[in-house]
Amino acid sequence: MDGVGVAAVPLSGEQVDVRAFWGKAGAAKQGEETVPHPLICHTLDTAAVAELLYERLLSAACRAELDVAFAPLGGHTATWVGLFCGVHDLGKLSPAFQALRADVAARLLPPEAVVQTDRLSRIRARGGRTDTLHGILTCHHVRQLLIEWGAEPATARTVAQAIGGHHGSFFSDSVLLDAEVAVPDHGGRRWARWAEELFCRTAELLGLPDPRTVGWSQVQLGIGGAVALAGLTTVSDWIASGSIRKATHAGSDVDLVAYLRLARERAVEQVVHRLGWSAWQPAGDLGFVALYGQQPRPLQRACERMLSTKHRPGILIVEAPTGEGKTKIALQATFGLVDRLRLAGFFVAMPTRATSNQVFDEVDALVAGVDPTLSVKLLHGTAAEHLADRRARTARSEPIAAEHVGTDDPAGAQDAAVREWFTRLKALLAPLAVGTVDRILQGGIRSSWAPVPLVGLSNRVLILDEVHGYQVYMSTILDRILWWMGRLGVPVILLSATLPRVRREALLRHWYAGVRRSRPEEVEVSLPALTYPHALWLDDRGVPEVVQAEASDTNADRRIALLQLTDADLIEWVLRQARVGRGVAVVHNLVRRVDHTVAMLEEATNGLPDSKRPQIVALTGQLTAAVRATVEQELRERFGRDGSRAPQGGFVVVATQVLEQSLDLDFDAMVSDPAPVDSLIQRAGRLHRFRKIDPQSPPTLAVVGVTENDAGPTWPLYTTNIYQDAVLLRTWALLRGRQELRMPDDVPDMVDAVYSEPDRIVYPAGWQTRWHRAQQKLDRAQRADHDMAKALYLPPPTVPDALRELTRHPRHSGHTRKPDGRSRRDG
Repeated sequence: MDGVGVAAVPLSGEQVDVRAFWGKAGAAKQGEETVPHPLICHTLDTAAVAELLYERLLSAACRAELDVAFAPLGGHTATWVGLFCGVHDLGKLSPAFQALRADVAARLLPPEAVVQTDRLSRIRARGGRTDTLHGILTCHHVRQLLIEWGAEPATARTVAQAIGGHHGSFFSDSVLLDAEVAVPDHGGRRWARWAEELFCRTAELLGLPDPRTVGWSQVQLGIGGAVALAGLTTVSDWIASGSIRKATHAGSDVDLVAYLRLARERAVEQVVHRLGWSAWQPAGDLGFVALYGQQPRPLQRACERMLSTKHRPGILIVEAPTGEGKTKIALQATFGLVDRLRLAGFFVAMPTRATSNQVFDEVDALVAGVDPTLSVKLLHGTAAEHLADRRARTARSEPIAAEHVGTDDPAGAQDAAVREWFTRLKALLAPLAVGTVDRILQGGIRSSWAPVPLVGLSNRVLILDEVHGYQVYMSTILDRILWWMGRLGVPVILLSATLPRVRREALLRHWYAGVRRSRPEEVEVSLPALTYPHALWLDDRGVPEVVQAEASDTNADRRIALLQLTDADLIEWVLRQARVGRGVAVVHNLVRRVDHTVAMLEEATNGLPDSKRPQIVALTGQLTAAVRATVEQELRERFGRDGSRAPQGGFVVVATQVLEQSLDLDFDAMVSDPAPVDSLIQRAGRLHRFRKIDPQSPPTLAVVGVTENDAGPTWPLYTTNIYQDAVLLRTWALLRGRQELRMPDDVPDMVDAVYSEPDRIVYPAGWQTRWHRAQQKLDRAQRADHDMAKALYLPPPTVPDALRELTRHPRHSGHTRKPDGRSRRDG
C-alpha cells in the first residue's frame, strides 16, 4: 500500500491498482478524455450512505438480527453492513462490464485485462450483447469469496443475493450457475483475485478486520436481516449515485483515504440536509394535554396510561365510535412509541385521498409544534394539488434523483424502471408521512425492489385507519403485510369504528405470528370479553392488555331514529328537512343514483325563491380533483367542527360512499341506500357528530330503496355489484322493524351478527332459499377475492427462500384494490 491508498495485487509478477477499474464513466465524447469514477469510490460512496442510514432506516429487530449474524466477524455491525452495501457493484469488476468503455479500460487496466475487454468489445460490435449483467456477477463474486473464506453455502448465497439483487430482482439457481460458467464475462481466477482485493481494501479503509481472516463459518443470516440488507443496499446505491455527477468523478489517481472523508461528508449532505432524514429528537412532554392543549376523553386517557409503559414493539387496536378521537389516540401513542423505542418516525395510512389530506394537515401542525425542523410528507396521487398553494411545503420536495443508477448501459444511463420507482415511491422512505393505504398495500405485493418498502416501513410506527372498511381482497394483502411487520418488529396501530370478532383476531394473529417467527394458524391469541369502546395491545409476550372506557358525552347514548323510505318519497322527505334549515346528506351507492337525485332535487326547487331554495351539491369520486376539493372545503366550512351550518333554505349534499369514508362532518338528517351494517353505522356517525344528541328529538337515518316481498327484500338496481347480497340480507334482517339505533350500545352485537355469527340472525321463513343461495355466492366470492390477492402478495416470512421469492413472478404494485365500484383505486 502506498501513501495515498493505492492497492497493489501481486499476481504472477503483475501489479494492479484497484482504482483502475471504473464504476461510472458516462457516454464517450469525441475529443474528450473521460475522467472515470473508480469502482472503489462508488463502493465508498454507498458504504458511507449505508452506515448513516443504518439506524435511521432499519428497525431495532432488523439491526438485532444483523448484530447476531455478523458478531463473529468482530468490528461494528453497521460498518460490515456498510461494506456489503458498498460492494453491491463488485460485478462491475469484470471483463463484461469494463468492456462497456473499452477505451477507458485500455488506458487504465493491465495488458492481460485489456486483451479480454477488447475481445468482448469486438464481439458486441458485431452482434449486440449476450453477456452477464453486473448484478448477477456481483452475486457470483461475493458468493465465491464468502465460501472461500469459510462461510456456509446458504449464508454465502443469501448475502450475495441481498446485495447482488439491487436492480430489483433476485436470481434463480440456474441463473447463478450460468454466471459461474460464463468465464469470459467474469474473467476467471485473475479477476476474482482483483475483486477480492477491492473488497478487502474497502474493508481496510472502513476500519474493519481483514475479511479473509474472520469467522465466516459462524455467520448465519435470517430473513429479517437479509431483507434489511437488501433494502438498505438498494436505497444506499440510489442516494450515493445521486450525489455523483460527471464533474465530480474522482479519477483514477484519487487519494482513497481522503476520498472516504469526502464520501462521508456527502452522505450527511444527501441524507440529513437534502432528504431530511434527521434523527427524531423531540424534547419535552409528549402527553395528550401537551400535544393537543385539551383534556383527554376517557378512552384517550386510558390508552395514554397503558401505552406509557410500553418499551417494545406491539400491535394496538382501537375500536370506538366515529368522532371519539381515535386518530388523536393513535398519534399520541405514536409519538410516545417513536420516542421510547428510538424509531425514525411513522406512516399514517388513510382509506382515501380526502382523508389523507385532512389528517395530513392535522399531523403536520402537530409535528411542527413538537419540532419545527421535522418535515411530514403527503403521499398519494394528487398530493401536489393539495399542497400547490402552500409554498413552504412544496419547497420540501425531494431534490435527489436516481442519477446513473442503471443496468449495464454503455453510457451509464439510469434504468427507466429505477427512475420511475424512485420518483413515485421514494417518499415512502421518508420518516414522517401521511398517505393512502394503497402505499402500504403496494409493499405487500411481489414486485421489483420488494425489500425497499418493507425496509422503509421497518423503523416506524404504522397507523392504519378504518380497517373495518377493507374488503376481502385488500384485507388479504393487509394480513400479509402485518405478518411481515411483526417479523421486522414494526409497531402497528389499527383504528376502526368496530371490527367483527373474527377479523379482530385475524389481524392480531398475523402480526403476532410475525414477531414469533411462526404461522398465523400456529399461534393462539386469547382475548377477554370486550365492551365498547375499547383498545387492546399485544406484543411479543403474547398476553393481550385491554383498556375499556365509557364513550365521551358526545358519543354516549346516541339515539338515531330509523325510517324506511321508498324512492318515490325521497325527494319530498329531503326537501321537507331542508325547508326548516337543516343540513341533509343523501348517500347513494352508485354515481348514477347521485346524478338522478340531484336532477330531481333541482327540478323540484327551480321555482322557489332564493331564500327558500336549498343549496344542492354533489360529491362523487368522479369529480375532478379541483372541483372535489372545492366541494369538500365548503362542506368542512359548513358542517365541520364549529362550521357555519346550513343556510336558511337548507343544504343538501348528495354523495357516494366518499362521504362515508372521507370527511369529518356533522349533518342534521341523512338518507342512505341499503348498505352493510358497518357502512350504515359509519354513515350514521355523520349525524350530530360534534353535538350531543337530544334523546327527545334524535336525528333521523332514512334507508331508501328497499322493497319487500315474500321471498325477501329487493334493492336498488346494481346494488349487488357493490355489496354482497348475503351481507345486505343479514343487515336488513337486523334493521327491519327497528325504529332506532342505540349507539354505541348496539354496534358490537350488530357487526358480529352480520360478519361473525350470522346463524343467530332471525329472518322470515320465506327468505330461506334466497338466504342460502346468497351465502353460497358470498363464500365463492370471498374465496375468489382471497385467491386473487394470494396470486400477487408477498411470500410468508417463514419460508427458507423468502428473499428470492419477494421478486419472483412480480406483479404490478398498483393492484391494491379490487376493480369494482367500492374498491376503486384511490392511491
